[in-house]
Amino acid sequence: MSKGFPFSSVGTPTEFIELLKKESENQNFDHWLDQIAEKAISGNDKAVWSFLYQAVRDADSGRLSWGFHKKFLSGIFHILARIGDSQAYRLLINYVKSLDRTIPIGALELISDLVPTFREIDINEVLSIAANPDPLKSAFGVLALSQLVLENRLPEEKTEETKLFLQSYTNDRYFLDDTVERTLELLESPDSNLLSFVEGIALS
Repeated sequence: MSKGFPFSSVGTPTEFIELLKKESENQNFDHWLDQIAEKAISGNDKAVWSFLYQAVRDADSGRLSWGFHKKFLSGIFHILARIGDSQAYRLLINYVKSLDRTIPIGALELISDLVPTFREIDINEVLSIAANPDPLKSAFGVLALSQLVLENRLPEEKTEETKLFLQSYTNDRYFLDDTVERTLELLESPDSNLLSFVEGIALS
């Protein structure tokens, strides 16, 4: 594979996934991901979207695992964030909503960190995920809410609802008390607490 390989010459989405899995340590790997993102952004390329949907399906089924394919999966979700449209957002959110197996908290944090980068975000849906009885899905929702607050993407009319939810939030499996506390502090006094919030995240 050359640095500027033509996407269309690779074959089926599954074949392309298998190839990229094997080449994830190649020095050109990040460049290839950039090419995929650019092709998706430039137009409705069916081959690119078939690849992205297949990659997310494989992650959902466990054929691609965060334990063995972290770099590949991180790249896929960063591509979705770069695309940033409603289709990419829906693919990311539906992945989280359909999770039926545990993934590392680091993977949850990575995906949730990307949520504020999308142009259109369904805050009600994020709140609903945060309230999900499944601890993993709920953790994603809370982490995403935290990032939305930090990035000033939470609509003002949702501030009180978010406060009330976080004030009574508990999740015994994932230790999010510090995240919840810092988010509430920021919601109470955004200007004065922004710096300490960021510093707290860096130290946690």
